[in-house]
Amino acid sequence: MNTGQIDGLPANPRQWSKDEMDRLKKSISETPELLEARGAIVYPYDGEYIVLGGNMRFSAVKSLGWKEMPCIILPEDMPVEKLKEIVIKDNGSFGEWDTDALANMWDDLPLWDWGADINWNGGDSIGNSGDGNHKKPEEESDGGDESLMSCFYDKLIDCIYESGNDMEIPNLRIEKSAGKLELPFAPWGADSRLRKDVATYHFYVEDYRFEAIWKDPVKVLSSGVRAVVEPNLSLFDTTPVAFGLFQIYRKRWISRYFQECGINIYVDLNVAQKFYGYNRLGVPDGWDAFATRGYADRLEYLKMEHNIAREISGKDIPNLIVYGGGDKVREYCVANSLVYVEQFMQNKKGGNNG
Repeated sequence: MNTGQIDGLPANPRQWSKDEMDRLKKSISETPELLEARGAIVYPYDGEYIVLGGNMRFSAVKSLGWKEMPCIILPEDMPVEKLKEIVIKDNGSFGEWDTDALANMWDDLPLWDWGADINWNGGDSIGNSGDGNHKKPEEESDGGDESLMSCFYDKLIDCIYESGNDMEIPNLRIEKSAGKLELPFAPWGADSRLRKDVATYHFYVEDYRFEAIWKDPVKVLSSGVRAVVEPNLSLFDTTPVAFGLFQIYRKRWISRYFQECGINIYVDLNVAQKFYGYNRLGVPDGWDAFATRGYADRLEYLKMEHNIAREISGKDIPNLIVYGGGDKVREYCVANSLVYVEQFMQNKKGGNNG
């Protein structure tokens, strides 16, 4: 329908800001196909068509200078009460965003630009105008969890932590090393992060989960967790050293940040043999809190990582957690007094061999 034939709804109960309109215009320009499927609901009245559903989309289309817009035309004899019902229901919002699913599977997308107003503390954010995919702390109410979140954000600044190596990889604080494994021990992303009962998180999960944490590490802090295993980023023998150093820098920087916010750390030893030396950068002598993954067909890697933990800690029986690997790995851990934890995600799929 030609936009000149259409008029907006008088006394429209739905309002929007200039920022929200600009975002919608950008969205329509980038994805006009969506407008074809979801145009405007109009009602014929006095020689023109009044928009009952899609007033914001109609305003965006006019502002963009487009001359036509897909429309659904309602019958002229529809009762006024039914027309009002359509207006309200079209603007209503049922349900809420699943922030857990968004953080795990959708967080690499420009959610904010696409109109997803998300409050990562739970539920939707009304009138949110943040600078990224999460709600800015200054827009949150005072008190409770929000004040704690603001405190975490205050610590999240661009800074260079002290370093004892030429690569300037941050030093970890030895007094904030983790002790005995506190339970529950869970993989990040396996359960809703709205739960507050996990004592220790590990990151032996897909790399994409770490990217969400790197963008917004406060998600981990707000979970109430007391200790974490350093984020594990895949490093293979074919990984270029330059890129590998970048990955090690990131996991050590964010681990140091977690320490500054009161969380204890297990150093992750699960890297390719090529990076064993680099992975020790920033880990002080005497550190005694480590974790790695076990693999049934690569027991020799576990033995080397076990020795690294011995060398750094100076102890014959270091505080080393081994995650998964099945019977062979479990037997090695028992023989060497190491902590073995069965692989949670694998058990959910019904396997037990690592």
